[in-house]
Amino acid sequence: MTLANHTSALTGVGPGRHGILNNAYFDRETGRRIVANDASTWHRACEQLRPGVRTVFEAIAAARPGVSTACVNEPIDRGATYSTFGLVRAMNSTAGAGGLGEHLPSAADDPHATQEWVAANPDYAWSTQVDALGLAQIRQLWGEQAAEPPAFTWWNTTVTDTGHHGGGPYSPQARASMADADRRLGVFLDLLEARGLADDTVILLTADHGSEGADPSRTGDWDAALRAAGIPFRDEAYGFLYLTPSAATDT
Repeated sequence: MTLANHTSALTGVGPGRHGILNNAYFDRETGRRIVANDASTWHRACEQLRPGVRTVFEAIAAARPGVSTACVNEPIDRGATYSTFGLVRAMNSTAGAGGLGEHLPSAADDPHATQEWVAANPDYAWSTQVDALGLAQIRQLWGEQAAEPPAFTWWNTTVTDTGHHGGGPYSPQARASMADADRRLGVFLDLLEARGLADDTVILLTADHGSEGADPSRTGDWDAALRAAGIPFRDEAYGFLYLTPSAATDT
């Protein structure tokens, strides 16, 4: 579950502690549905963190006052000196990141993109645009115009997620998305070499989830069995079920 995993990576604690339980979930305390993983809400995801939870950006700021940090295309950005979603919040648009469309680079002109899938899949094209904007930010943050690069940078890319959701593991679309992401990472590595920073930069590469265990024959859902048994429930986001009476709004 993307936002639960991203939040765990950036706070160092699990969903039961940081409070973002799923891409969408029911908040028993407030009685409302929280949608964390949507273009219109990503920029406000940090508002759902529970008290006492801090991001890696906040931890670095506390330990090393005065250093700069950067968060590129990542919603769990609280405390970052530079943040893509901070710019989105400053736009004050009800569409959130969904309102960035006109500001995104063209996917058809992207030299790092597999144009076959850009043309075939609108989601792939949009992720390509987002990742092109991400690379542009990385170049700005780490290029010659930046006297001092950030002490810590988190760079989230999206096309591999889109490619694997769209085609599944080992599919041509998934492989193309990995190649695209690799080309963009190569641009950053070349930039580090050109600036003489490669030997002083530690890079950690991770992913928010995999799909290796996906079984296409598993197509059922819990709802029919629960209704047949007379059990009240609330179903949120990919079968995230609440069985307690306080959440017994059958959806």
